[in-house]
Amino acid sequence: MRTTLRRLGAATALTLSALLLAGCAGNGTSSAESAGAPQGVAQEDAGQAPMTGATEENRDVVTTGYVGIQTGDVPGVREQVEALVEARDGRIDARSETGGDFISAQLTARVPADDYDAFVTELRDVGDVVSIETSAVDVTLQKTDMSSRVATLEASVTSLRGMLSSATEVDDLLAIETTLTERTGELQSLRAQLEVLEESIAYSTVSISISSDAPSPGGEPAGFLAGLRDGMAALFRGFAAFWTAFGFALPGLVLLTVLGAAAWLIVRLSVKGAGQRAARRAAASAVPNHAPGGPQASTGPSASGETAPPGASS
Repeated sequence: MRTTLRRLGAATALTLSALLLAGCAGNGTSSAESAGAPQGVAQEDAGQAPMTGATEENRDVVTTGYVGIQTGDVPGVREQVEALVEARDGRIDARSETGGDFISAQLTARVPADDYDAFVTELRDVGDVVSIETSAVDVTLQKTDMSSRVATLEASVTSLRGMLSSATEVDDLLAIETTLTERTGELQSLRAQLEVLEESIAYSTVSISISSDAPSPGGEPAGFLAGLRDGMAALFRGFAAFWTAFGFALPGLVLLTVLGAAAWLIVRLSVKGAGQRAARRAAASAVPNHAPGGPQASTGPSASGETAPPGASS
């Protein structure tokens, strides 16, 4: 394992050295070109500031927008918007439409970033644009960082593949393959993220909401007849809602009625049975404990003529 670690460390050092040498070579070439150029030209170039403008023009920005359109012909306007997107070499990523009294449609369009402003301007001609929102996020640093990480991982993967082809020991092969698999996975993930970011930069996302015109409150008739009409309409709607609710609850009410009648019958029979049992117990307790007839047998002194004790009363 120490041999493996040493080899991995050496490979990393070689990779970093190669990158540093490439950077130094680039700087050296620029310096040599500057030194070889005439002094006047160098001073003139130094006096100007073309790099600032170039940097501003080359900034990477992700633009997203929202446009709200009102029209009396929602399906027609939706078709016109789709035609405009297609004419701009864009695409529709999402589409939905709702019906009813006031139909509406929602579109999510992707158009080239350079055509964003022109596309929004064209939308004003297909309907009444009532709202526009635009958001721009600068992702220059994020893209630069991801590109740099991709380049570093590519160099590392190339170096590891070279080490893998020259390794002879099993431990070295296993360690290099493990590291190579991890670096390759990271490289593929970063490449996918970079592609998504580049597409977001190249194509702006525009959410478009198309709705029908709402009726104007001022156009509605007013006065006693209008109030009477609205009141009758509300009354009928109330009756309709009541009968709808009653029909919905009727099966449950029938079931509850049957269950309540059964429970009442059971309680009534139980109470009646309990009263009959109480009456029978009361009748049984009223019967005497001995039969009526002759006098009760005497418990006094027997008639055999035994004399009472002296002093006892007769």
